Amino acid sequence: MTTLTPRTPAEAAEALAEATAARASVTVTGGGTRSRRGRPGPPADRELRTTAMDRVVAHEPADLTLTVEAGLPVTEAVRIAASAGQAWPQADVREGSTVGGVLATAASSRQRLRSGAVRDSLLEVVIATGDGRLVTAGGRTVKGVSGYDIPRLAVGSLGTLGVIVQATLKLWPLPPARAWFTAGGPLAERLAAAERVLTGGVRPSSVLLGPGGLAVELAGPPEDVRAPEGFAPLAAAPAEPAGEGLVEAGVSPPLLGELAARLEEAGLPYEAWMGVGVCRVAVASADDIARVRAWARALGGHASVLDGPDALRADPWGPEPPGVHLMKRLRERFDPAGILNPRMLVWA
Repeated sequence: MTTLTPRTPAEAAEALAEATAARASVTVTGGGTRSRRGRPGPPADRELRTTAMDRVVAHEPADLTLTVEAGLPVTEAVRIAASAGQAWPQADVREGSTVGGVLATAASSRQRLRSGAVRDSLLEVVIATGDGRLVTAGGRTVKGVSGYDIPRLAVGSLGTLGVIVQATLKLWPLPPARAWFTAGGPLAERLAAAERVLTGGVRPSSVLLGPGGLAVELAGPPEDVRAPEGFAPLAAAPAEPAGEGLVEAGVSPPLLGELAARLEEAGLPYEAWMGVGVCRVAVASADDIARVRAWARALGGHASVLDGPDALRADPWGPEPPGVHLMKRLRERFDPAGILNPRMLVWA
């Protein structure tokens, strides 16, 4: 495999144009922290690493915006924002990840309940398409949509439409206080407690249901960051479910409790994002994945493998989603030769 390390967006576009001309497949890699996704298979002909594109293009604290190249470590982006009393709360910050990797994988944080999904923070994006074009979409102060909403298409596309080479992010002021609280009890009691928090007077950042426990994060003025009734302080954020692999299920938020009941009965570690409709489940086998997927589909949802070894990724996506023909048409527009991340496609 040939490794490509472009230093500028223009070099990235040129490298992709050359790959298209040679009909050479390309794997796109940022920090590699979320690389165990998609179908296992032989390596691509070329690997394009974005980490050399790591400039800070502009930070406008007054506008709450930060423009960076996609290879910048996400921890550095967060540090820059914090230096001005700001944050990127939508992003799932992981040591070693890049800004482009967070966006390409749609890695939203546990604060999604209050702050929204990571795609909501992307104001402007520059992508290098499979055939070597540089496409800029959106705006640095407000999103603008004309034709394709390319920022939303790029987030979560797993590099199958193009390589994110630059992004402008909408930042938020850092809250003056934040803290975690916890409550236990039977599942019915935890679900009732979650509902009270979700409908109470203070808007939580996170309400996380897991086996035997419920964790709530509050952020804002110190007077608002107090333990809800029936909760006790929690020293730190709860540990995420850990296993051989990780599945993410999505169902309607009111149905998360039903999914949680099935997971608890099966003894599977999980973390349900109450009010959001996301549930992450630690799995140990293909049978576990099949069970979680069947339960999610029975509730009108879906489930995909977020992380796992090759043995757990023979079928990472499950049944083809509605509208897959539209996805194929979009791919033809952005990557006509089909060179980019073919193992990340939701169709075989």
